[in-house]
Amino acid sequence: MTDGTTNDFVVLLRVSTTKQGGDGNGIGAQRRDINLFLQQQENPRVVAEYVEVVSGAKSERPILEQALEACKQHKCSLLVQKVDRLTRDVEMLGKLTKMRGIKIRIASLPNADNFQIHLFGILGAQEREFISQRTHSAMQEAKARGVKFGNPKLAELNRTRKREARIFAYEHAVLITNLRKENKTYREICTLLNASGITTRNGGQFHPVQINRILKRAGE
Repeated sequence: MTDGTTNDFVVLLRVSTTKQGGDGNGIGAQRRDINLFLQQQENPRVVAEYVEVVSGAKSERPILEQALEACKQHKCSLLVQKVDRLTRDVEMLGKLTKMRGIKIRIASLPNADNFQIHLFGILGAQEREFISQRTHSAMQEAKARGVKFGNPKLAELNRTRKREARIFAYEHAVLITNLRKENKTYREICTLLNASGITTRNGGQFHPVQINRILKRAGE
């Protein structure tokens, strides 16, 4: 076998909590996407599967280390559902994508190479930082105006939501516009954003209608 060119895979499934690992919440969705990926490969073979219950932000990952050793032993690729299932730590992701003898495959980004995987990880980390900053800023502004969280000041809250939605649109419009210039459809853009760990303003997954709204708000 030639390293990185076979259809043999080591599968890594990761959940952040014991509850998710115990009841299968999250694992089932990961297996579904990975199976869809495998169905598109020629004569795929899973030589090993590892289930890890640990935060993706932690640097100590003994199960991940075992999976990587299995990849080296069998000369095959490491397969995960999404970039953030591998790790949320950009520094660790950079090291993983530069490891000799290790090729990473992302089920939701079937054509991405190691460099592109690293890039999507950086975008996802930047998005999480934007969310944290926006949330903190919005709360501080609201407190300064005397808003008490939990009280139904709907008019004020609605104005805040509209402003946050417009800010969110401006932050994402450049990336989405560039993808559109590459002839990506709204659905393909959603797949790329979701696979890289970038979330909507409410922390969910993107759908085509939300891509359309972002472009419209950014153009207002």
